[in-house]
Amino acid sequence: MFKIIVLILFLIFMYFVLFCEKRAFRVTILLYFTLLSIVFLLGISKITDKYHLYDGPVLDGGFQRLNDWVGFFSFLYILPTLVIIAYVSFRIAKKLFAKTWLRVVVYLLWIALLIGISFISLIIFTLIFYGFAP
Repeated sequence: MFKIIVLILFLIFMYFVLFCEKRAFRVTILLYFTLLSIVFLLGISKITDKYHLYDGPVLDGGFQRLNDWVGFFSFLYILPTLVIIAYVSFRIAKKLFAKTWLRVVVYLLWIALLIGISFISLIIFTLIFYGFAP
């Protein structure tokens, strides 16, 4: 249940990030993340049922299969999210800073910050959807 709540909160976050964008773009991105969430959660459910991850004994390779699944989907969530956040924030920075050199400095700092956030997001995503399993 916690995983579903996290994904719903993520969809709400993406809606507010894309609030000022064109409706077609916003619907396309939200539809992508919604379908991705459905496939992701169905896959987790299938893996946990097939390998008995929540009720033992756990079959061989179960945790590795779940780790591979979560790792693959972490990139399908994190990379597009960071690209969208960069796109929206660069558009805002373009309006706020008139001088080109200042805009370039802000872009470089923001890219460095987004790269750091991506690594932290990968760890958080793995902990939420995979956990501390072996």
